[in-house]
Amino acid sequence: MTGASSGIGLELAKQFAEHGFDLLVTAEDSGITEAAVSLESLGTDITEFQVDLATPEGVENLYEKITSVGRPLDAIALNAGVGAGGDFARGTASKPI
Repeated sequence: MTGASSGIGLELAKQFAEHGFDLLVTAEDSGITEAAVSLESLGTDITEFQVDLATPEGVENLYEKITSVGRPLDAIALNAGVGAGGDFARGTASKPI
C-alpha cells in the first residue's frame, strides 16, 4: 500500500487490514510510522517502509522490500501521488483558449 500515511491511502490501508490482510505500508514522509502504529491495532501484521516513489531509486527500493518479505503478493494498492493546484486545476486558465 503506497501513500498510506494519510488521507485516501491510510483509509485504503485500514480497509485492507479490517479484511484480514497483512500490510506493507509505505509513504515518503515520517507519518508512515504513526500510521503503522494505528493500523497494528486492527490485528494484522504491519510492515512500514518510508520511501520516495518519485525517484527511480525509490521504486527499486520498494520492489526490493516487497520481494525481501518472502511472501506472495495477494493485492496491491498504489496510491502515491501529489495533487496539483493553481489556475489549471481550478479550470481557469490565465490566457484565453
